Amino acid sequence: MSSEVIPYPIPPGLTASNDFSMKVNDKDIWIEKLGGSNIPLEEQYAHLGIMEDLNIARFSCSGVVKIKITASRDISSFLIRPKNRGIKASLNGKELSFEISGPQKLYIEIDSLPHLAIFADQPEVNPPEEEDPGVIFFGPGIHDVGQIDLQSGQTIYISAGAVVNANIRGNDLQNVRITGRGILQGNVRISHTSNLHVDGIFNRNTRGWTNTLTDCRNSSYRNVKVFSYGGVWGLDGINPVSCRNFTIDDCFMRCRDDCVAIKSINPDLKVDSIFVTNSVMVGWAYSDGVTLGFELNGSPVENVLVKNCDILYARGGGMSGGHSGFSIVCDGPAWVQNIRYEDIRVEEQTEFKNLELIVTPGKYYGDDPPGHIRGVYLKNVSWENSGKPFIINGFSPDNMVEDITFENCSVGGKVLTGASDADFKLNEFTKGIIFN
Repeated sequence: MSSEVIPYPIPPGLTASNDFSMKVNDKDIWIEKLGGSNIPLEEQYAHLGIMEDLNIARFSCSGVVKIKITASRDISSFLIRPKNRGIKASLNGKELSFEISGPQKLYIEIDSLPHLAIFADQPEVNPPEEEDPGVIFFGPGIHDVGQIDLQSGQTIYISAGAVVNANIRGNDLQNVRITGRGILQGNVRISHTSNLHVDGIFNRNTRGWTNTLTDCRNSSYRNVKVFSYGGVWGLDGINPVSCRNFTIDDCFMRCRDDCVAIKSINPDLKVDSIFVTNSVMVGWAYSDGVTLGFELNGSPVENVLVKNCDILYARGGGMSGGHSGFSIVCDGPAWVQNIRYEDIRVEEQTEFKNLELIVTPGKYYGDDPPGHIRGVYLKNVSWENSGKPFIINGFSPDNMVEDITFENCSVGGKVLTGASDADFKLNEFTKGIIFN
């Protein structure tokens, strides 16, 4: 298969990296430098009010391509995440070279330099034209919009090389799209909508949940990149709230709060059929990779699948004592059931917990009775950090965590055959824990 590389236009006003330069198939790829803090990188996640350092390279490609990264100084160590990609690189002084087999998302750590995210997109197919009816079109350049009020049947198109400074709002809509290869600097809040589809954009946000999708049906986020920064809590990546048939696929998130947070705030609305697949999550600070909770008031919350995802970091304290690779925190009266985690890889950067499945008193985010968790199936899940606990706690005999199955799961490379193989913390309101 022949290969193709499509560099993106350089948006005006953004800062070029002084840490790295890059070529892909001998074509120059511009790298943006975000941040610029004087705080050491390993300490930045604990600070408030700064844009944490991050280098970002973006382009489209197809087929096998050759990447050469040149650092600002000789490289002594590097790590290409997700580790399961098995990418072999050659090192020569300042140059790091490797191949990738088509579009994907990588997160590269080189010595103590700010990390480098590489977003290699699929080439666009039949993107909207500026004159197309129902299209809000943003070409290359800076667009200070403030707020976009989306209407049914509309498409927002943000082209490569465009930076749109705006929040997007919508309510009671049908058949809407947000797409392109450009940058949206702001947050998205859309509710009571069917057939919402967001694709390809790079979404950066400093205030509140980055993408709040409430009561959205038959909707999707695909190939969306999210970077939230500058605060502590409340900077989630993508939050399906009381949604049905909602897919998050092939996305990348580096967030200061949970990367994906599935919630059920309205007691009259259930959560059903949420799919989080083929995604990469960097829980930079106060963040899980994927969490169900805290707010789980509508019932049931059921039929959730998290599959083929890489959780690179999970860090920071929280109301339940610290974040984990992924979790269910049932803080409300919901029945949480039929939840499946499959082919998940949690890398070593977990600060507090590997896994958390708990029923709370229901008082963290309201004054509610406690709920229930039953029927959680974990298959082919690996946790690299063997030193972190697994918390599985119910609340009372009427509010259990029950029927939890681990199949072919491992911790620190060791297959789980029972609770004694890792640091499992189970209370008396937990039953039916099975290891296959």
